[in-house]
Amino acid sequence: MHPKHFIYAILFLIQNACLSQVQFLKSFDINQPLQSVLTSPPSNSISHLAIQDSIIFIGTGNGLAKSTDGGNHWISFRDNPSFANEGIFAIAINRETVWTSTGYEKAVNDGSVQTGSGYTYSPNGDTGWQHLPQTLDTRGDSILSYCVSEDLCLNDSVQILPILVPEQNVTFDIALTTGTVWIASWASGLRKSTDNGQHWGRILLPLDNMNSISPTDTLWTYAYNDSLHMRRIFKLFDPRLNNNLLAFSVFASGPDTIWCGTAGGVNRSTDGGRSWTKFNHQNQVSSILGNWVIAIKEQRFGEIQRIWITNWKTQNEDEDYGISYSEDAGITWKNFLFGVRAYDFAFRDSIAYIATDEGIYRTDDGGQSFVHISNLLDEENNNVILSARIYTVGVIGDTIYLGTNEGFASTIDNQSRLFGSHWKINRTFEKVGTTDQTYAYPNPFAPKSDLNESNAYLRIHYGAASSSSSAYERKVSIDIFDFGMNRVRTLIKDAVRSTALEHDELWDGRDDNGQIIANGVYFYMIRIDNDEPRYGKILILQ
Repeated sequence: MHPKHFIYAILFLIQNACLSQVQFLKSFDINQPLQSVLTSPPSNSISHLAIQDSIIFIGTGNGLAKSTDGGNHWISFRDNPSFANEGIFAIAINRETVWTSTGYEKAVNDGSVQTGSGYTYSPNGDTGWQHLPQTLDTRGDSILSYCVSEDLCLNDSVQILPILVPEQNVTFDIALTTGTVWIASWASGLRKSTDNGQHWGRILLPLDNMNSISPTDTLWTYAYNDSLHMRRIFKLFDPRLNNNLLAFSVFASGPDTIWCGTAGGVNRSTDGGRSWTKFNHQNQVSSILGNWVIAIKEQRFGEIQRIWITNWKTQNEDEDYGISYSEDAGITWKNFLFGVRAYDFAFRDSIAYIATDEGIYRTDDGGQSFVHISNLLDEENNNVILSARIYTVGVIGDTIYLGTNEGFASTIDNQSRLFGSHWKINRTFEKVGTTDQTYAYPNPFAPKSDLNESNAYLRIHYGAASSSSSAYERKVSIDIFDFGMNRVRTLIKDAVRSTALEHDELWDGRDDNGQIIANGVYFYMIRIDNDEPRYGKILILQ
C-alpha cells in the first residue's frame, strides 16, 4: 500500500474504531478508596463485557467494574491507582486471572488519537492489581529472530519496524491461555508474553501480499550485484504498509490454536503462533465479507465448532459489513447480516447472540433466521434504552446481558419467557432522593431529525418521593416553556409514577405540533400532586 493511501486508510479505520469505543475520561484520584460498591454501573457507556461462571466484568466510561449478582450491585475499580486510565479497551478472564488494557484519547492538533496507557492485571480475580506499561520497542528492536526451533533457523532474522510511541498503539483485545498472554494492538500488532507481561514476543503475521507465513519460508533475497551471496536483503515487515499487521482481535481456541483479526483479514495458527494462514475477502471463494475483523468468538455445541467473526469494510469497495462463521477452521465461510456493523458475540449452546449498531440479533439455526430487537424497554421501572447500538453481549445461564452507551440491560431467554419480551435496565444517574431537585441531560441539547440517532432525546430527571408524603404512587405533569414562558410542549399530564423509583421523562426537542424548536433557553415545570412546582432550564443548541 502506498504511504499516502495508508494514511487515508488509517484515518478511516480510526474513525470507525471510535464507533466501537466510547470516549473516556482520563483522570483518577489515588486518595480515594480502591473500590466502592454501587447499585448501578459506574457509567452508562459500557463498551466491553467479560463473563466467567457468574462473575461479570464490564469496561465503562468510568473504568472497570465487577458484579457477582447479575448486575444488581457493582464493585467499581475506578479509583484504583493500578489503572493508568479509566478507558478500558479490552478485558480477558481465565479462571482467577483478569487482564485489562487501558488507554485514552490524546489531543493532537485539531483532533485526537487513541493512545495506549498499559495493562492492569490481577492473578486473583479482583485483588492484587498490578500495572504494566504499554508495549513499546526500542530503536534497536528492528531485527527479529524467526526460527523453526532453537536448533533450526532457516531464517535467522527478519527486519521489522519498531514501535516507539503509544499513540495509535492501543491494545484492543487480549486472550489468555495457560501460561501465555496474547495481545492484539493497532500499531505494534500481535504479541505474546509467557512471564506475565515482563517481556513481549512479537508475532509475525503474513504481509498483505502473502496468504501464509512460516519459519521455513524464504523471507530474504540477495542484492543483484552480490555474486558471492554474502549480503542478505530482508523483507521489511512494516505495519504502515501492511493492513494485516494492524491487529484488532485475538482469540485462543486452544493452547496452540490462535486466531488473530486485523485490518487485512483473519489469521489462524495451529503451532502457537509460529506459522499462520490468512483468510480474507480476496483470497478465498467462500470468503469473509470484509477484511477488518474486530471480534472473534467460538461457539461449541454437540460436534459443531464454529468460529464467528465480525466483518467491517476497509478501503476496498467490494467488501461489506456483516458477520461470518466457519465450521472447517477457516477453509470456507458463511456470511450473514449484510451491511450491519457488528461488535460482539455470545452463545448459549446452539443459540448465537450478536451485538450490532442496529440492536441485538438472535439466531438458533445457524443464521437461517434471526430475531432482531432494537428498542429496549423496562416496563416495570419505566426505563428505556433509546439507542439501537449494542456494544457487547454476554450470557449466564438463560440470562442475556447487554452493554450499551445508555446503560446495562438483561433479558431472559427460555421456554417460559420469550427472548426480549421483558427487559431489566440498570442505568446510573445522580440521585435526587426525596428532595425537590431536578435536572435535564444532555444539556445543552441538540434535537435530531432522526429519532433513532444516539442522544436523540433529552432526559428530565426527578424523584416522585417526598418526605411529606407516604403515597406509593403519585400523579406527575411536565410542561416545557420558551424564554417568554409560553408553553411549547406538554410532555406528560397526570402520569402515574412510583415513589419507590427516580424517573427520566424523555423529550425529543419538538413542540406540541411535532416541529423541532428553535435554539434558545427553555424552562420545564414539574407538578407532582399538589406539591410546589419544580423548575429546570434547558439550552437548545444545534
